[in-house]
Amino acid sequence: MLGAGVRKRMIAILVAVAGLFVVYVVGGGIFFNHMLNRILVVGNAVLATPENPEATPYDLSYRGDPREAFGFDFETVAIATEGGEAPAWLVRPQVPSRDVWAIFVHGIAGTREGGYRYLPALHAAGYPALMITYRNDVGAPSSPQGIYSFGLTEWPDLDAAVEYALANGAARVIIAADSMGGGVLGQFLKNSGHAGNVEALLMDSPALDFPAIARSSAEAFHLPFAGLLAKGAQALFAIQHGVDLSEAEVLPNLAAFPGPVMLVHGSGDRIVPIGISERLLTMRYGQTLFLRTHADHLQSRAENPERYDRTLKAFLAALPGEQGERLAARCEDVSSELVC
Repeated sequence: MLGAGVRKRMIAILVAVAGLFVVYVVGGGIFFNHMLNRILVVGNAVLATPENPEATPYDLSYRGDPREAFGFDFETVAIATEGGEAPAWLVRPQVPSRDVWAIFVHGIAGTREGGYRYLPALHAAGYPALMITYRNDVGAPSSPQGIYSFGLTEWPDLDAAVEYALANGAARVIIAADSMGGGVLGQFLKNSGHAGNVEALLMDSPALDFPAIARSSAEAFHLPFAGLLAKGAQALFAIQHGVDLSEAEVLPNLAAFPGPVMLVHGSGDRIVPIGISERLLTMRYGQTLFLRTHADHLQSRAENPERYDRTLKAFLAALPGEQGERLAARCEDVSSELVC
């Protein structure tokens, strides 16, 4: 039997440890909440890439319209979103070959120019391409929350773009989405009445699971209970901004998409862990082409431009029809750095 004094000391130690743990979790949550605000509050956007006058159209830092980039004729159109008109570039091929349009959705604090990785191949294949802006972009309406929410609030703007395409000659659409654009796409597939009009998807480094991204960011600091700290930060963020980022997880929606998907991700991605895309691959039953590289975030094309472009052109050439089914089956059966 322990004496009364020993029991009191043990209780005091346990209370002190519990108190320190609470202080650690609360303090860690506040610290990581500050990081979330640095990234997600409009105007902070530390992920934005500064303009580089020497960049090529395929670089994230390139700024210039489709005519400046590739000599493609285009028109600036206005998409009627909930908050007002959002500008978009509409690039029509010289000889449209089908009534399917492509729509590009950029990532957090990104620009329409990010879609230039896809544009030449889409143009050559005869797809009109709509390169959109959405809430909180330069020239587009601001959101009431003033934050980037990984699709939770942005998806209606993509919905408006799809509606614009359908009202102006498109019967179906291909959606290309990069980084946070993947989250916007996922929420669109989850919530939009136009989801059935989507023929195929192109995704590069898609941010389909924000809680996993937050947890990975916290784990990079090698702190104990990183997942708990990340959850605390998200809870504080929800209290501050009224948006619960724990709901920004759309893997089931992408897994259930019935059409063909081209998925690109690099194992060196320091922002969106490649494990998210690997989980999606194991969940999908539909046609899926996975290009796995060693690249950092959105740098897979820069790692090997010829391979990236060849894979994209092959994917587009296989739409629609049995050839696409054969291509996807072959791609899923290969286990290597390049799954194609």
